[in-house]
Amino acid sequence: MIKLVFLLDSRESLKQSDEVELELFNIIFDKEFQEGHLFVKEEQIVLDAFYLEDSLEPFLKNDEVIRLLKEDGSKTLPITLQDEEIISTKKLPSVDAFSKIFDMGIAVQYSDEE
Repeated sequence: MIKLVFLLDSRESLKQSDEVELELFNIIFDKEFQEGHLFVKEEQIVLDAFYLEDSLEPFLKNDEVIRLLKEDGSKTLPITLQDEEIISTKKLPSVDAFSKIFDMGIAVQYSDEE
């Protein structure tokens, strides 16, 4: 099982994330992606996203998260945890990080249109 927890500042700040990382974040929450991963890798994905603007409680469940928030405040967000271990701070996981997490290659195509 892959368990990821995303601790985020706000829905509005999430929109300011890197475009590719934000797209991957949205894709992994898609039911079809999760079902496909379960079918191919035989591994369930469990995801949670918590927003500081909604409640402080989920942020207080991990001592390392508390320490980071005391040191840098909300500047350290977003924080991503995999199985209770912090794997990313200050931004969503990169394409490479998501590839490692899901043990699969992820290709990104960029459009020439701007």
